[in-house]
Amino acid sequence: MSRRWQRAPLMPSWIRWLPCAFTYLTVIPDQLPFHRSDWDGVVPWDDVLWCDPGDVDDWVRRAQRRQPRRESTHAELHAREHYDWMVRVRAERIELFGEMCRRAGVPVPHSVRELLSCLATLGLFELTDGEDGDPLVRPRLDRDPLDVLPLTAEERELEERAQRDDRTVLVAIAVRRLAERTRRRWRRRVLGTTAASLAALAGVAVEEVHRSLGELGDLAQLRVEEVGADGRLRLSVPWPDFQQRFPFAELPAPEHAV
Repeated sequence: MSRRWQRAPLMPSWIRWLPCAFTYLTVIPDQLPFHRSDWDGVVPWDDVLWCDPGDVDDWVRRAQRRQPRRESTHAELHAREHYDWMVRVRAERIELFGEMCRRAGVPVPHSVRELLSCLATLGLFELTDGEDGDPLVRPRLDRDPLDVLPLTAEERELEERAQRDDRTVLVAIAVRRLAERTRRRWRRRVLGTTAASLAALAGVAVEEVHRSLGELGDLAQLRVEEVGADGRLRLSVPWPDFQQRFPFAELPAPEHAV
């Protein structure tokens, strides 16, 4: 019988902390706990942890193909700036994750196999003895980084702020998904919804929806109007600017956010 797979419950903010390859470990069998060997042939255990940005010249060529020839120089400049920014953010993330491991007394992992052991030590997976040395696995990826990572007081404050930003992006993604289903207009798309519906779609609390919509009004010119006494909202979404600003299916890693 073929195995059925699902996504493990995940605190979205881990995408900012963990190496890109951790997403392999978020796809799990539908029965918990499961044997680590169930991942064999599915998880690339020996793969490196961080995405390779590739060669900058490839970025330039792709950018130039998308632009008229007369914009070739501008496209190259933009591609090189974007590449440098991505490499810098990636390096900062690698250093920060390594620092968290060192503070927790965990060896810095270099492969997906080592990453599972690292995350188990941090408390994001439970590994218990199984038959023939094949441990049983239970994910705990729904834990909050604030409850797991050895953060300083200043870092905790920054993380709390970053998590608020994460929730705003998740609400923006939900708004974009709803707007994509509405009648096509050039400058704006208008949709009706409720804060509860947006909260369910975004995976956040209702009060976070109200706060996030206010922020998106300032950041992305989203217009919000309450209609009726039942809490229904009318959203006017600038289009296609909003779609281009929040094209992601889920919260992206920082180096992939632009």
